[in-house]
Amino acid sequence: MAPRAKAAISGLLRIFWVSLFVVSVILAFGWFVLDGSTTRSRVVRSRLTIVVETPEGERSGSSVTQNTISFPGGLTKAQGWALTEQLVGEVVAVDLGERGVLFSTFERPSVLSRRGGDAYNASLAPFPQEKFRGNYVSNASLNEKYAAYLDELNRLKPKSALLPEAMPALVRFVNLNDPTSVALLDPHDLAASFGRGVILKGATIEITDDPITHGIEDRLPWLRSSKVAEYLFPNPTHQPPPDAREVRHLSYDDFRRLPR
Repeated sequence: MAPRAKAAISGLLRIFWVSLFVVSVILAFGWFVLDGSTTRSRVVRSRLTIVVETPEGERSGSSVTQNTISFPGGLTKAQGWALTEQLVGEVVAVDLGERGVLFSTFERPSVLSRRGGDAYNASLAPFPQEKFRGNYVSNASLNEKYAAYLDELNRLKPKSALLPEAMPALVRFVNLNDPTSVALLDPHDLAASFGRGVILKGATIEITDDPITHGIEDRLPWLRSSKVAEYLFPNPTHQPPPDAREVRHLSYDDFRRLPR
């Protein structure tokens, strides 16, 4: 091969390796800035079951939802996001026959009273990290310890009663076809909404591998009209609402969470 050809090939190889190095550095820097996490995401599925006592007998409903917990690093972590969660699934419906249907929501009452925006399915409420520590090395980071905790829950699949203070907000609809007919329920006095002798007997949470529950649109058909978080009470003018009822903070996302 002629010296000139060898020099040309050598120059091309040099450009190739320099370009490869630059691209690798850019990718590594981008990974660190945008994520930088060394802890993989965890997925936890849980089943919430609500039991109601009525004069006609015991009624119950359950729903399996899924939480994906991610551990961001880099710039995302620097902005204050130690953990991010994505909830997918739908709420519990307890059919009480002619008395109506009780629904859970994805809101804690305390958050709903402050304008809502929660994504609460009570999945971890009865399972403290101190009790389900899992396995991790002695110098594990906080993220690694939390990941071990989630792994332990998935391994043991515990089941526990849900304390009243950990219950999500409960509602009913006077007309299932009308989202604005929603009414907040008092879990200590279901009889006020469903009639004499109706009592909230209890609720349980269970970690599971069962499929995510679907079908809430069959009970609440207006959910089919939008895939985004529309408010149950539309407010296109963004003016203060005519009343301050907590249910005005409820959105479609409080009954059905779709994958983002």
